[in-house]
Amino acid sequence: MTARRGVAITGVGVVNAGVVGPSAALGAWLARPRPAPRTPGPRPAVRVPEATLSALVDGGEARRLSRVCQLTIAAARLAVGESGFDPNRDLSRGLGLVIGTELGDFTSTIAFADGYLARGPAGLSPLLFPNTVMNTMAATTAIAVVARELTLTLNVPTVAGELAIARAAAAVASGRADAVLAGGVDELNPLVGDMLEVLGDHDVRGEGAAFVMLEAESSARERGAPVLGRIHGTAWGSLPARPWGLGRRASSRAVAEALERARLGPPGWIYASASGDAERDAWEARVLADALGPASRPTSSLSPLLGHCAGVGALRVAAAAWTARSGLLPDDAGDEPTRVSGPGLVHGLARGGGHVALVVG
Repeated sequence: MTARRGVAITGVGVVNAGVVGPSAALGAWLARPRPAPRTPGPRPAVRVPEATLSALVDGGEARRLSRVCQLTIAAARLAVGESGFDPNRDLSRGLGLVIGTELGDFTSTIAFADGYLARGPAGLSPLLFPNTVMNTMAATTAIAVVARELTLTLNVPTVAGELAIARAAAAVASGRADAVLAGGVDELNPLVGDMLEVLGDHDVRGEGAAFVMLEAESSARERGAPVLGRIHGTAWGSLPARPWGLGRRASSRAVAEALERARLGPPGWIYASASGDAERDAWEARVLADALGPASRPTSSLSPLLGHCAGVGALRVAAAAWTARSGLLPDDAGDEPTRVSGPGLVHGLARGGGHVALVVG
């Protein structure tokens, strides 16, 4: 993808156990030092409190929609609201939607299957059935925020949130869309977590949703929208690896291509996807060293603070926009933020080889 238009971030929406709100709430959370954990390693992941979620969706939605759909809609509305974009008022531009998820609505799928196993065909729930498809979050959110243009669901391990934003930014930059809401969402489910452990995935899991509103910068400025950050270059691909496995190769073109498209020079800091899976995290470190050289750069991932999920992947992009504005990079161990400068790199590498890079400034 050759960027032809500038891509601006004009809205942010976050719903997770650590922070709920638009960009101001995220910035306040990122800037706050936290007590160091009493034990080494990532902190235990926690669920979004039900009272928090209930305050963000109305009673009808709570009764009709699954929990992961409620998380998605809540974060999406926050991002659209901050941007001031009104699809009903500006029909000439329209709004697209790209959602990344690793697990989809597995909770509903398990409940649907359990109904059949317990009672046979009579136990199959017509209310649960729509939630057994992977794009149920996109379908319900498109209705909630009036997204009439392109709608895409990406189902990949580890990098779903970052990849959703990279794909959406490419659509805006190339002129295929003027405005796209993009982000990631996942819900904690103990049974699914156990299954992933069997596959060799040792990420410390969390849950939540995060979205950014992406617009052509010229369009955003024309309507007086806030420009919270810019996505200067994106690239994605795959490194050779077995499904849910690790690859031997550390050489990849994704980072170089993203930097080439950004034309801003080397990044001054990094948001990586390290999440407690020691083998995968070490592979990512080798890929970054191969792409950027041996010099160390301040790096954060936020997963040790929140637990890993597609929502945290998207959150890293929103956090990178804040870091570019504030010059502060939060510390995963809870210490004071580090002073940084220049554009940053948001990087993700998955078991199975999925690879994505975004340059944010």
